[in-house]
Amino acid sequence: MASMRDVWDITALGRSAKERVGYPTQKPLALLKRILEASLPADGIVLDPFCGCATTLVAADRLPRDWIGIDVSPKAAELVVDRIKKDQGLFQDITHRTDTPKRTDLGDIPRYNAPENKQQLYGKQDGYCHGCKEHFRSEHLEVDHIIATSVGGTDHVSNLQLLCGHCNRIKGNRGQEYLLSRLNAA
Repeated sequence: MASMRDVWDITALGRSAKERVGYPTQKPLALLKRILEASLPADGIVLDPFCGCATTLVAADRLPRDWIGIDVSPKAAELVVDRIKKDQGLFQDITHRTDTPKRTDLGDIPRYNAPENKQQLYGKQDGYCHGCKEHFRSEHLEVDHIIATSVGGTDHVSNLQLLCGHCNRIKGNRGQEYLLSRLNAA
């Protein structure tokens, strides 16, 4: 390993990077590999209790280090298995538990488009679309997921927003990142 400097020269993950899997908080593999090499002995075990898109686990697997990944999202668990299996190639060595833990800290979550969610979000957003930033009356805004459920987003109000019909159609079932990039390109 090269000597350490004050600044690590690691390229940010671009929108079209090969390793990108769609998580807005995904970090570059090079960054996680460097952190693990610097902080974990060869016989150490990596524990990632919020493994999301598995970048830390892929980095640990490549070093090689033993690892344990946990996530409450079945989609995230699926993504971990897919990424590790693709990375390991022909001789795969992964134990996958299917008893995904359930969140107990959120209480009862109303369906995402419940009136109470819309009312709360309308007040929080002051009546503005979370995409185009135009002001609308409540009946002209639609409840939408910030992170799509297909990639692990939940129906909890912290993952919801109000969009006008136009922005909601542009976004479709993709993440908020996609909508904002399309609006900025226009």
